[in-house]
Amino acid sequence: MRLSVTRNSSMIQLSTRVVCVPQPHFARFAIALPLYRVFEYALPEDHPVMAGTRYRLPFTNGTRTGVLLGASLTSEFDPARIKPVQERIDPQPVLDQHMLSLAQWMSEYYLQPLGEVVFQCLPGYLRGARQHSSTRVKCWLLATSDVAQIENLRQRSPRQFEICQAMLARQSGLTALELKNINPNWHSVVRALEDKKILRWEWMERITSPPTASELPEPSPEQAQILGEIEPRLDSFAAHLLDGITGSGKTEIYLRLIQLRLDAGMQVIYLVPEIGLTNQLIERVNQRFGNCFAISHSGLTEFQRYQAWDRFRRGEASIMLGTRSSLFSQCDNLGLIIIDEEHDHSYRQEDGIRYHARDVAIKRAQMLDIPIVLGSATPSLESIRNCTRDTYYRYRLDRRPTRFPPPPIELIDVRNSRFDFGCSARIFERVEQHLAASGQVLIYLNRRGYAPIVMCHECGWQALCRHCDARLTLHQSVHSLLCHHCGFSQSVPEACPECGHDEVKHYGIGTEQLEQGLQLRYPQTPIVRIDRDVIASREALKARLQQLQSGEPCILIGTQMIAKGHDYPAITLSVVLDADQALFSASYRASERLLQTLFQVSGRSGRGDREGEAVVQTRFPEHPLMRALLRQSYREIADDLLRERSDFGFPPCARVVMFRADAIELKDALEKLEQIRAQLATAKRFDTLTCVGPMPALMTRRIGRYRAQLCLLAQDYQALRSVLSQVMPAIEELPSTSRVSWSIDVDAYDL
Repeated sequence: MRLSVTRNSSMIQLSTRVVCVPQPHFARFAIALPLYRVFEYALPEDHPVMAGTRYRLPFTNGTRTGVLLGASLTSEFDPARIKPVQERIDPQPVLDQHMLSLAQWMSEYYLQPLGEVVFQCLPGYLRGARQHSSTRVKCWLLATSDVAQIENLRQRSPRQFEICQAMLARQSGLTALELKNINPNWHSVVRALEDKKILRWEWMERITSPPTASELPEPSPEQAQILGEIEPRLDSFAAHLLDGITGSGKTEIYLRLIQLRLDAGMQVIYLVPEIGLTNQLIERVNQRFGNCFAISHSGLTEFQRYQAWDRFRRGEASIMLGTRSSLFSQCDNLGLIIIDEEHDHSYRQEDGIRYHARDVAIKRAQMLDIPIVLGSATPSLESIRNCTRDTYYRYRLDRRPTRFPPPPIELIDVRNSRFDFGCSARIFERVEQHLAASGQVLIYLNRRGYAPIVMCHECGWQALCRHCDARLTLHQSVHSLLCHHCGFSQSVPEACPECGHDEVKHYGIGTEQLEQGLQLRYPQTPIVRIDRDVIASREALKARLQQLQSGEPCILIGTQMIAKGHDYPAITLSVVLDADQALFSASYRASERLLQTLFQVSGRSGRGDREGEAVVQTRFPEHPLMRALLRQSYREIADDLLRERSDFGFPPCARVVMFRADAIELKDALEKLEQIRAQLATAKRFDTLTCVGPMPALMTRRIGRYRAQLCLLAQDYQALRSVLSQVMPAIEELPSTSRVSWSIDVDAYDL
């Protein structure tokens, strides 16, 4: 947690409990608009005030959904001009007081409009005006034991008698779907039986099946020691960083901590960075805890995620397992939050409401006075620094339960080498050795498509996106050129659009081309490709990974989706192609990301009963970062990077706030940021900050709009807070339009 700014112009006093105010007249509502204010409406007299309840509100010429924050008997505005609410949507609050307080903190810390933050805390299904009704299933049962009363229906009402007979055969009751199978027009029949007091209905809670009886693995001495240190600290807030090498058994520690919380009658939120990590995890959680958990991620529909949210809220599910947005799941007895792969960039939301789920989770745990556990084989520099400052407890797992340690990373110098679809001869030698030994091979290439460059060799024309400053990527499977930033596509030209020459060629390699090349070279070996072009859902990913689960020799090709979290013991060789693209990146985080990727990918091999190998193909073996890899310790290299960040004054050793603007014309975006800079310059202590810009963004044009940025860097947190406190009210008044808009990004991930 690094920044907290109070803005008097938008300070909202949230109730700490549901309050019934006698004759409330005026209520404050949060509406999902990019405006730094709340809205006041008139309530009917004696109307109960329940903070967190949604209302339908008149707004300009239409209506909007708003969440009630509080009410009072007076208003600073002219009462005659305050509109009355239209209607209350929810009989009970959909956001509890804790979530409203968390939204208030997020709004102040990340300098985001409170209305948008409040609605971020709701499942997408409830962000409109849909009625919130329980997702429990109705079940109809017999309300009488009078057999004669039922028998009298045989002649007079055969359809009613038929349903009663089915009820007698199913003492546990029948659901709507089961009644429909008996009689498609069951509604009127059941209503008649209800009127006769023969049937009644009740909510049928989902039956939680017990876990399959199995012997739990014996914890290793390291695991047992860590559990013994964390367990006494489970009853109050503490941040625990589980720093364990790949395959060291971090998940087993998570599961045992979850069991301790469930035994205490508490609920748990368990976050993973991507849908790709959930397949094996779901199986392990189900085996350990039965089906008492809910799942939520972007691969589900809005209603499915709403169902998971509702199950967890009602306590029917004790564990919420999901991605970033699952953090906002509500319950009455939250006792633990787990953030797996805490370093992963996908925990950072880069559009809309900008926040980092890891940091918000830490604040939520602090507010509830409960523990939070962060885990990674390659912890973020932010978390490492917090450990050095004694803000987090740090625990290390240095051994795998298997007899083999993580494989050392070997550099393969490919200068002056010949390549076939991105692989050198030495890579093929290693691949063939492991396949011959019945091992599985993982090849990591973080570039999907067939080829990243399409150009004319005569005049130099390149296939560029019409809407972004980016090249189009050739996707041969659909015979199209695609932009990976905005989705623009066009057909592959048969001749150069500039000079008419028919020698339009492609350069570079993507996963699609690599897959085709390996299929030609190894026709008898299954090739499994995993990237976003072929994986549309968790089920599709699970189907693709069936081959690896068999343990038979195969080659797995993939992008970031395969670089983390997966555990397949038969993989004995990990290969990284084209790691060099990150060595000369403009991002100051490139070195950290590359190291995390290389150690994560290398750690996929050797997790079973055979020793693994890891090789990185590079043209720059003398580069300082590549040479650092030979030390084989992420922790040591991360400490060096942290010292380097401190020397240069970059996060996490400095605080950063980024103002961004995008417009139809670049000059308009720069002009908007100049206005913001002028406001900042009026603040006291502004001269203690480093202000960079306004300047065009690294990718200046994206999705048809030009982007610019203005960056504030500060070593002194208090100075940054002071400057923003003074000028944010004036900056908030700057309008956003379709022609030019602006946003603010606190703790921006990239400069």
